[in-house]
Amino acid sequence: MALRDHQPIVIEEFGGLWQRGGADSVPLDHLISARNVTLIESGLETRPGLDTFIAKEDVLRMYNYKTQEVEGLLILTVDGQIFHSLTDGSNITYGPILTIIGMTDFGYHSYNGRAYITPFNTLTDLLGREYQLGLPGEFVYVYKGDGTAARKAAGFPPSLSSAPPGSNTETFKAFNSRFDGIITKGVHLLTVLDNAGNNLVPVFPVVYAPGNKEIELTNIPTPLGATSRTILMTHAIDPKNYVPDQSTYTYYEALVLADNTTTTAKLSIRDANLTVVTATGVPPITAALQAEIDDSLGFADIGFHLIAVVYETDTGYRTALGPENFASINVVDITKAIRVFNIPVSPDSFVVKRHLVATRAIANYNGDQRGYQFYFIPEGTLEDNVTTELVVSFYDLDLLEDASHLIDNFSEIPAGVFLNTYKSRMVLGATYDDSSLLRFSAPGEPEAIDQVDGNVIVPLDGKALTNFQEFRDVGYATKQTMTYAVIDNGLEPSEWPAPQPIDQGIGASVHGICKVLDSDGVNIDFLLMADYSGLMIFNGAYSRPELTYKIIDLWFGMDRDVFSELQIMNNSLDQLIFISLPDIIVTSNGVDYTNVMLVANYRWGMDPKNIKWAIWTFDVRPKSIAIVQTNVLVIGN
Repeated sequence: MALRDHQPIVIEEFGGLWQRGGADSVPLDHLISARNVTLIESGLETRPGLDTFIAKEDVLRMYNYKTQEVEGLLILTVDGQIFHSLTDGSNITYGPILTIIGMTDFGYHSYNGRAYITPFNTLTDLLGREYQLGLPGEFVYVYKGDGTAARKAAGFPPSLSSAPPGSNTETFKAFNSRFDGIITKGVHLLTVLDNAGNNLVPVFPVVYAPGNKEIELTNIPTPLGATSRTILMTHAIDPKNYVPDQSTYTYYEALVLADNTTTTAKLSIRDANLTVVTATGVPPITAALQAEIDDSLGFADIGFHLIAVVYETDTGYRTALGPENFASINVVDITKAIRVFNIPVSPDSFVVKRHLVATRAIANYNGDQRGYQFYFIPEGTLEDNVTTELVVSFYDLDLLEDASHLIDNFSEIPAGVFLNTYKSRMVLGATYDDSSLLRFSAPGEPEAIDQVDGNVIVPLDGKALTNFQEFRDVGYATKQTMTYAVIDNGLEPSEWPAPQPIDQGIGASVHGICKVLDSDGVNIDFLLMADYSGLMIFNGAYSRPELTYKIIDLWFGMDRDVFSELQIMNNSLDQLIFISLPDIIVTSNGVDYTNVMLVANYRWGMDPKNIKWAIWTFDVRPKSIAIVQTNVLVIGN
């Protein structure tokens, strides 16, 4: 039936869902309800159906994970287990690769084909609002993508703590003091006897005395049952006549320690006063790391050097330096090589290499073995976890690759909420004990996080960090309603400028920085950030109005206490944004939305006016979403 004088209204394009104000406010070209539809040119059609991909049920979280060979998903189930399910058509699911009781969510980042996983859970404050922190007593894990179990990232340094009881693990050190003294100029060898005449030193330290200094002693052995100890020393030896055979020299009593507790001492005595000849006895067998001049030809610079060991794991992580007592050597003959022995063997099967590191010649050693710069010795790598001896030669100028940044590395990295990268550094945030602390690894070494120099503190306000994303060479750290800029000035992270507030009213939730396809969040030249006030475009500043302008009532209907359950994916190939939502949303018009996902089509423009929204509903809740095979949406329930 036609109405007289009525002019038909032609709607050429549907603008999608409108949930802003009452029904009277809905524009003619928008829909008050747009369920299970896909917006197309000049119309709409039913959304695509779903194929079943049965990997695991009861899914809490999923992430797309690409190794260097295949693509798959990391899937967390309600029982705290993570599985690796391939999406290449093979129907292979590995795992569980990791099981942690109490893990209800996890952060993840892929680096060089390896998956780094940090378990966290959700806590509730006194106002009933949820926030996330790393799981207490837990750590960051690394998974190699090959179906073998994930293990703790990083690793422990070389140690002799597990040596058999009674083993000699001390490395007796003697060196020129900074203080004036009267030690006769020349080369001196030293050792220690107990009150029974037993030699306590397997490799006698060598000191090239300048003639006007004391000699300092550290790590003086304290054998079980001894009541006193005696320091023995040779007369000065002309360097031209020195031979690396400690048994060829005569030793004299230089100092008596009338106890078995003293571990440091100083000597200031002329050769003329060294008169009591004493037999050295048989040097003991030792488990300690040792270095001595070898009989073979080689080269080294004159002076006092420290030598230590670094383990390397199958993921390329290099541990802190060890063992507890470093070896020392005072080079006198520059034409000989250096023999290093008792090199520790790791009990961990994932240690595949060991490296020798050394200082350049130290002019005034102060006894603090960790207070100097160490370098990797060229050709000082053992390509196994078995060999315990290596002969090396090096000049100080050959020592180029710095190893000092490894000294304070975490052996076990505490779990946080999120992982990402910034200028090739791994970024970890919101650990259980430090909710406003960002931890940064060394560049290119994702597991090498310095406990001292790797920290950046975001201003404390009682709120936990939620996310981190690099954008245009700046790192952006978020809290629920705050955004801060972190800038690398080329120094260590602890020396970077304090994080600066970019916006003190807008932030992002834990999963609220949009993933693009199967990668992290930068798309063309902006980020998509989910804030309490809407889905925002961020390009260094937040753009208003928000992309969710048309559906703001629906957005505001979300329970903020569970806002962290929201997750966003951007299928930039098909120009679609998917947002999985918390369980129930109640809009201002009283409509309940359960088991829903928001879908936005930005084919006509990524702006509040042209973006088109719709709601997809399901029989089960879309708890987590991921995109695989470039543009295939996977829904976990």
